[in-house]
Amino acid sequence: MGGDVGLVVKRGSEIAEGIAVRLARRAEREGYKVYVEVSSEPELLPDNPRFNIEEWSPDRVVVVGGDGTLLRTFMRLGEGVDPLFMAVKAGKRGFLLDVERYEAEERLVDFLQGNYRVFVYPRYRAYIQGEPKECLFNDAALVAIKAKLVRLNVLINGDPAMSIDGDGVVVSTTAGSTAYSLSAGGPIVDPGLEVLVVTPLNPVQLHLRPIVLPDNASVDIEVKFNSNPVHVSIDGQAGYDVDPGSMVSIRKCGRPIRIARFRWWENYYERLYTRLLTYW
Repeated sequence: MGGDVGLVVKRGSEIAEGIAVRLARRAEREGYKVYVEVSSEPELLPDNPRFNIEEWSPDRVVVVGGDGTLLRTFMRLGEGVDPLFMAVKAGKRGFLLDVERYEAEERLVDFLQGNYRVFVYPRYRAYIQGEPKECLFNDAALVAIKAKLVRLNVLINGDPAMSIDGDGVVVSTTAGSTAYSLSAGGPIVDPGLEVLVVTPLNPVQLHLRPIVLPDNASVDIEVKFNSNPVHVSIDGQAGYDVDPGSMVSIRKCGRPIRIARFRWWENYYERLYTRLLTYW
């Protein structure tokens, strides 16, 4: 055994940092060299080498934190950087992170020894006026600025599908179906499916409903000339203001995300209930 393993740790979280220290020490006892990602606190494990995931990473990377930490890590992945991820929940929610803090060391050993199932998650790139932006894992949301009405045309594979006057629209992946889209009335999508969901946000047209699409569909959203400006949010981590007359497009991103899962299938709906449906 032996090799390299990386840690990405939520900043400002004593819980996450405590878990990370335990994981680092356990990995070292297993014969691994532990690197700490530069986005983590500089004081965390100061004697361990650093890595920048935008440029390079070990083949295995453990993310400790919440959904935001995981999404920011995915967004920062550099071209050609393709680690296998393990995700440890260190907060209240963290639906995308399946390893609980009490089992983190046990699951780390499984991760290092190959006792897991790899799940591959497609990503999608957002384009604004044809200019490529970040790849999204969860969703792209086009929302009103300062609560002013926006007017949008949604085209699917080039064909008109929706004309929305309202607060905007969310285009979500399967993984993102339990995030913003769900709050806006979109469906919960079983993780065994690969789809896109287009969910209108508070439309004036009461007949509009979410649409579920094949994952290879092309989605184009035209901001009408008589619309107010729109803010485009990608995974809640990157944002752009878009003027009337602009086009926002969603296309499949070339490189997916690989996550090692432990009992992900057998307890998915239990986790859905405990982490989402009973959230307070």
